Amino acid sequence: MPADSRPRLKWPYVAGMAVGLVAGLALFVFLRTRNIEERTREWVVRELRQRFNSEVELEQLHVSLLPRMGVDGEGLSIRYHNRRDLPPMFHIQKFSFNLGILGILRAPRHIAGIYVENMTITIPPRGEKKEPKHPFKNPIPSVIVDDIVCNDTDLVIVPKKEGKDPLDFDIHDLVLKSVGPDKPFNFHGNLTNAKPQGEIATIGRFGPWDADEPGDTPVSGSYNFTDADLGPFPGIAGTLSSTGDYRGRLNEIEVEGKTETPNFSLDPVGRPVPLHTDFSATVNGTDGDTYLHPVRATLGRSLIIAEGSVVRVPEKHGHIIKLNVSAPDARIQDILSLAVNSDKPFMTGPAKIKAQLILPPGEQKVLEKMILDGQVGVEDAQWSSPEIRDKLASLSRHAEGEPKNEEAGSSVADLHGDFRLEKAVIRFRKLTFSVPGALLDLMGSYDIGGSKLDFNGHLRLQAKLSQTVTGKKSFFLKAIDPFFSKQGAGTLLPITITGTRQAPTLGVSVFHKTIKRQLGGDQKPSDKR
Repeated sequence: MPADSRPRLKWPYVAGMAVGLVAGLALFVFLRTRNIEERTREWVVRELRQRFNSEVELEQLHVSLLPRMGVDGEGLSIRYHNRRDLPPMFHIQKFSFNLGILGILRAPRHIAGIYVENMTITIPPRGEKKEPKHPFKNPIPSVIVDDIVCNDTDLVIVPKKEGKDPLDFDIHDLVLKSVGPDKPFNFHGNLTNAKPQGEIATIGRFGPWDADEPGDTPVSGSYNFTDADLGPFPGIAGTLSSTGDYRGRLNEIEVEGKTETPNFSLDPVGRPVPLHTDFSATVNGTDGDTYLHPVRATLGRSLIIAEGSVVRVPEKHGHIIKLNVSAPDARIQDILSLAVNSDKPFMTGPAKIKAQLILPPGEQKVLEKMILDGQVGVEDAQWSSPEIRDKLASLSRHAEGEPKNEEAGSSVADLHGDFRLEKAVIRFRKLTFSVPGALLDLMGSYDIGGSKLDFNGHLRLQAKLSQTVTGKKSFFLKAIDPFFSKQGAGTLLPITITGTRQAPTLGVSVFHKTIKRQLGGDQKPSDKR
């Protein structure tokens, strides 16, 4: 045989070997892929059983080979410690991911992305742990997932207390980053807040997942809540924005943040006032109960400090708010702005307030359901109305016994009250109002909605009755001074204040005769026996 023919004889062998290799590889792939869906189902179920130590149910799973190795599944449920008396801890309507080039050869250790649609996460009450009858101990490879993208996620946290409604959070655009076993992962997403309605953007860190007590899983992050309309809350108005940080566990989260409401008002009686708060709170993630550490609120230019709780009332479908409130250095004009719709406050001055606030749930306006019980003090109050200032200064001069001295007397007043606000009516157990030389000691009520006054008490004057006037009147009144000089006062007179805030009527009783004068209107004095 010629030498140049030998190389040609090798090609048939090489070609035959190649064909055999391809045929063998095709046969291998065919045999490996005959039951690929069943093997993939088994791998998915085993991985999740091992990860969550729980029973896993998967209704459907489909594997596609072209154009790339992909998996689509439906009806995935993971039950908490096999507890069929509880809703599934995770239920996913649809999910999909790519296995990669070698996915048909072995279970992947790395998945670039998993896409989830309509997922419900139910966190059971703490202490519901029951050991599964058949713990899952299958030694399988751990899987790292770069991204889990979730559309329409519903987070439900079941409270431990019976009768309380579960917390329900509607989360959309949730992305989990670098998800792996026994380590925390980063997340970011947006959720819709129902009341006040608005969007909350959050970013943070979650995990590692606590399979025995899911509510003990650590979580931390920050949030941004903007342009929330307070209008749906009956009786208040304004646009709220809030930012803050949170940390802790799902069932107990510490939150620190601040809020801005540039146009807060008690609708419709007051006018808008800027409200800023800095707060710290502990939130029970299982039922939403919130315990406020001292909250520092700035209303206008007044500092208000509050501490208390916001607790859900299931049968009322709302919350009851209980706060201890103090304002050691406030301005009365800021407080009055919430209750009086006027561009110019009728009274200004430094105020001190200490009270207990209860705001029960219900559809009534805030002012109608609010209960406020406490004390208020206003020192050196100034009045905006020239007419009221003149009348108070005149009262002060007469009370000091110098009715003709224009340099005497003052309209600067002090006010102290012990009150209870309920159903939009302030009832004063004790109310004192004083100007130099005179003291009003009153009991009664003020209807905020109707601006109606109904007070009675005593007017104490430093001067004797005869000293409050001049001329012949003074001479004749000296004879009856002893009848009105009581309890250490130069003059003690029974008094009433009725009418409205805009036009109060002052009544003074002398020898069973009541003399009335309207302080804010044009009516002339009248006598009433």
